[in-house]
Amino acid sequence: MGCILFCFSIESSVNCGIINYKKQLNMKKIVTSIAMCLSGFASMAQVGAVAPNFTADDINGNAHDIYNHLSTGKVVIVDMFATWCGPCWTFHTEHYLEDLNTEFGPNGTNEVVIIAYEDYANSTIDDLCGTGSNTYGDWTAGISYNMIHGPNPLPLAYGSGDPTISVICPSDKKIKYNLFNSGSLQQMRMDVQDVITQCSSGSVEENPHTLELFVAPNPLTDKLHVAFNAVNSENAELSIYSVSGELISVSSHQVLEGENVLELDLGSIEAGTYFLKVETPTQFSTLKTIVKL
Repeated sequence: MGCILFCFSIESSVNCGIINYKKQLNMKKIVTSIAMCLSGFASMAQVGAVAPNFTADDINGNAHDIYNHLSTGKVVIVDMFATWCGPCWTFHTEHYLEDLNTEFGPNGTNEVVIIAYEDYANSTIDDLCGTGSNTYGDWTAGISYNMIHGPNPLPLAYGSGDPTISVICPSDKKIKYNLFNSGSLQQMRMDVQDVITQCSSGSVEENPHTLELFVAPNPLTDKLHVAFNAVNSENAELSIYSVSGELISVSSHQVLEGENVLELDLGSIEAGTYFLKVETPTQFSTLKTIVKL
């Protein structure tokens, strides 16, 4: 996705990604802006709050309505950033959102919509494209997700510090995570998958029965016992994921209404940290951390 509609010179129209510019940043602006960014660095999205709706056109002229995206069952990720914010630029250049979009976006599982929203009212399109005086570079180069240039700041529920990356559940419209606090791509993937599992396609409203898992021993050497209460007699799938999100194993078990204790033989998997998920047609669990010795 480039900034084709907005970045041009009198001599010729050019794509942001191939502009060859020779500019000196206005250092006074940058230093002041960095201080503002760091002052809000510890702030975060109001996890648990309902995300307010907003509508805006992206840099390619496509209209976005957050609640419309949510109504289709998509998890929505909103990255609130500023062109002058150093931590925002570092996060951006690590390509975390691009990697998540590849996996979960339209060309992946198509379960997630990612929107990067430039939140600072005084930033310009030139700043977004990397040719302005209040920017770290071209934010539009090499991205496949959606990017919006304000100019209106996002509602306070999205956070007061840059960057904040809110993950919004489609069924209750609540912010479940701030991905910037996840710390690594592996943890971000697990956090996003957790929201997809719990929230996609109205699962929170239509399926309020969340399985509470009890596992022992943990850490384990070979056998793991998984206990939970089922509301129906039905089939249950137990899935083991690596910390990078790779599905390691999946097994099916017939469970009875009431208390169940299932045994998993994990002796063949390598030592390390894993995540367990249990899902039935009417219930699901959050991800449970297990450690294999």
